[in-house]
Amino acid sequence: MSSETRSDVIGRIIGMLVFLLGVGLLSLVFYIAYGLFKTPSAEALGLKFTGDPKRDPAALTIGAQFGWLLFRVLYLFLMSIAGSLIAQKGVNLYFSAVQGFAVNVTGKTKTVAPPV
Repeated sequence: MSSETRSDVIGRIIGMLVFLLGVGLLSLVFYIAYGLFKTPSAEALGLKFTGDPKRDPAALTIGAQFGWLLFRVLYLFLMSIAGSLIAQKGVNLYFSAVQGFAVNVTGKTKTVAPPV
Protein backbone atom coordinates (compact mmCIF):
# COMPACT_ATOMS: atom_id res chain seq x y z
CA MET A 1 0.00 0.00 0.00
CA SER A 2 1.58 3.29 -1.05
CA SER A 3 1.66 6.32 1.21
CA GLU A 4 -0.76 8.24 -1.04
CA THR A 5 -3.36 5.50 -0.87
CA ARG A 6 -2.92 5.18 2.87
CA SER A 7 -3.30 8.93 3.43
CA ASP A 8 -6.43 8.89 1.26
CA VAL A 9 -7.94 6.14 3.40
CA ILE A 10 -7.02 7.96 6.61
CA GLY A 11 -8.46 11.19 5.21
CA ARG A 12 -11.70 9.43 4.31
CA ILE A 13 -11.96 7.88 7.76
CA ILE A 14 -11.36 11.23 9.45
CA GLY A 15 -13.94 12.83 7.16
CA MET A 16 -16.50 10.15 8.03
CA LEU A 17 -15.82 10.53 11.75
CA VAL A 18 -16.20 14.32 11.61
CA PHE A 19 -19.41 13.92 9.60
CA LEU A 20 -20.79 11.42 12.14
CA LEU A 21 -19.87 13.82 14.96
CA GLY A 22 -21.93 16.55 13.26
CA VAL A 23 -24.85 14.17 12.74
CA GLY A 24 -24.58 13.12 16.39
CA LEU A 25 -24.76 16.76 17.50
CA LEU A 26 -27.80 17.33 15.31
CA SER A 27 -29.45 14.22 16.76
CA LEU A 28 -28.78 15.51 20.28
CA VAL A 29 -30.32 18.88 19.40
CA PHE A 30 -33.43 17.23 17.98
CA TYR A 31 -33.74 14.98 21.04
CA ILE A 32 -33.49 17.94 23.45
CA ALA A 33 -35.90 20.01 21.34
CA TYR A 34 -38.41 17.14 21.24
CA GLY A 35 -38.21 16.79 25.01
CA LEU A 36 -38.77 20.52 25.39
CA PHE A 37 -41.68 20.34 22.94
CA LYS A 38 -43.39 17.52 24.88
CA THR A 39 -43.34 19.25 28.27
CA PRO A 40 -46.37 21.29 29.29
CA SER A 41 -45.87 25.04 29.24
CA ALA A 42 -46.13 25.52 33.00
CA GLU A 43 -43.52 22.80 33.55
CA ALA A 44 -41.24 24.14 30.79
CA LEU A 45 -41.36 27.56 32.39
CA GLY A 46 -40.87 26.10 35.87
CA LEU A 47 -44.00 27.75 37.23
CA LYS A 48 -46.94 26.45 39.23
CA PHE A 49 -50.33 28.06 38.67
CA THR A 50 -53.05 27.47 41.25
CA GLY A 51 -55.76 29.85 40.06
CA ASP A 52 -55.36 32.03 43.17
CA PRO A 53 -53.94 35.46 42.20
CA LYS A 54 -52.18 35.76 45.56
CA ARG A 55 -50.34 32.44 45.18
CA ASP A 56 -49.65 32.54 41.45
CA PRO A 57 -46.25 33.82 40.31
CA ALA A 58 -45.84 37.51 39.61
CA ALA A 59 -45.46 38.91 36.09
CA LEU A 60 -41.76 39.52 36.72
CA THR A 61 -41.20 35.86 37.57
CA ILE A 62 -43.15 34.72 34.51
CA GLY A 63 -41.13 37.08 32.31
CA ALA A 64 -37.82 35.88 33.75
CA GLN A 65 -38.74 32.23 33.25
CA PHE A 66 -39.93 32.96 29.69
CA GLY A 67 -36.62 34.69 28.99
CA TRP A 68 -34.81 31.56 30.21
CA LEU A 69 -36.95 29.44 27.88
CA LEU A 70 -36.11 31.71 24.94
CA PHE A 71 -32.43 31.43 25.83
CA ARG A 72 -32.67 27.64 25.72
CA VAL A 73 -34.37 27.76 22.31
CA LEU A 74 -31.67 30.12 21.01
CA TYR A 75 -29.02 27.79 22.40
CA LEU A 76 -30.59 24.85 20.53
CA PHE A 77 -30.63 26.94 17.35
CA LEU A 78 -26.93 27.73 17.69
CA MET A 79 -26.16 24.07 18.43
CA SER A 80 -28.00 23.02 15.27
CA ILE A 81 -25.95 25.48 13.20
CA ALA A 82 -22.73 24.17 14.75
CA GLY A 83 -23.75 20.55 14.08
CA SER A 84 -24.55 21.38 10.47
CA LEU A 85 -21.22 23.13 9.94
CA ILE A 86 -19.31 20.23 11.51
CA ALA A 87 -21.16 17.72 9.30
CA GLN A 88 -20.40 19.87 6.24
CA LYS A 89 -16.72 19.99 7.17
CA GLY A 90 -16.73 16.19 7.46
CA VAL A 91 -18.16 15.86 3.94
CA ASN A 92 -15.54 18.30 2.62
CA LEU A 93 -12.75 16.36 4.35
CA TYR A 94 -14.02 13.07 2.96
CA PHE A 95 -14.22 14.27 -0.64
CA SER A 96 -10.93 16.15 -0.39
CA ALA A 97 -9.22 12.85 0.40
CA VAL A 98 -10.44 11.36 -2.88
CA GLN A 99 -7.74 11.89 -5.49
CA GLY A 100 -8.64 14.01 -8.47
CA PHE A 101 -11.82 15.40 -6.98
CA ALA A 102 -11.55 19.02 -5.88
CA VAL A 103 -14.14 20.45 -3.51
CA ASN A 104 -15.20 23.98 -4.40
CA VAL A 105 -16.76 25.55 -1.31
CA THR A 106 -17.15 29.09 -2.65
CA GLY A 107 -19.42 28.06 -5.50
CA LYS A 108 -17.82 30.34 -8.08
CA THR A 109 -17.34 28.47 -11.31
CA LYS A 110 -16.24 29.70 -14.70
CA THR A 111 -18.73 29.50 -17.50
CA VAL A 112 -17.51 28.66 -20.94
CA ALA A 113 -19.24 30.11 -23.96
CA PRO A 114 -20.16 27.58 -26.67
CA PRO A 115 -18.08 27.69 -29.84
CA VAL A 116 -19.50 29.70 -32.70
